[in-house]
Amino acid sequence: MSERPMPLMMRKLRAQEACASDHSAENDKSPEPFRRAYCFFYGTLMDPDTLSRVLKLPKTQTPPVMRRARVVGYEVKLWGPYPALRDKPLNPVNGMAYEVLSQTQFDQLAAYETGKYCSSLCFIDLLNDDDTVRETIAGFTFLWNGEQDELREGTFDLKEWKKEKQLRDLYQSLG
Repeated sequence: MSERPMPLMMRKLRAQEACASDHSAENDKSPEPFRRAYCFFYGTLMDPDTLSRVLKLPKTQTPPVMRRARVVGYEVKLWGPYPALRDKPLNPVNGMAYEVLSQTQFDQLAAYETGKYCSSLCFIDLLNDDDTVRETIAGFTFLWNGEQDELREGTFDLKEWKKEKQLRDLYQSLG
């Protein structure tokens, strides 16, 4: 007999409570040390080359290890060619998860995302090859932080984005 999944709002609340208890220190003025956490990517950072460049990983290093993942309770809209994650009850979004290893990596990701996105706690379903949930973990993602009228309907296709990026790079190198 399988267990019923925890309701979405309860999952979000528990993730926020877990992170808040890990990082709260009202009477302690010293900052909490960074704790490794998985980040859910749903756009350009799903590309290992882009993630390596953003994190300034050595070119000799193997590509970053990412895992197939999903979050539930969100939707993707487009801001120009880039995806923007917003809350939407019960809606699943597929992507990739990467374990952020340091405060420096977190800061690099936040800088890449710009002020149009903000980090937010979430539950991340790490997926098996058959799309079943292997494990659900507390982590974070970057949600849209801009004006809603800047967004439009559409989907993000990583393969299409990579083709367009290659064309732009080629055009710039010729120009």
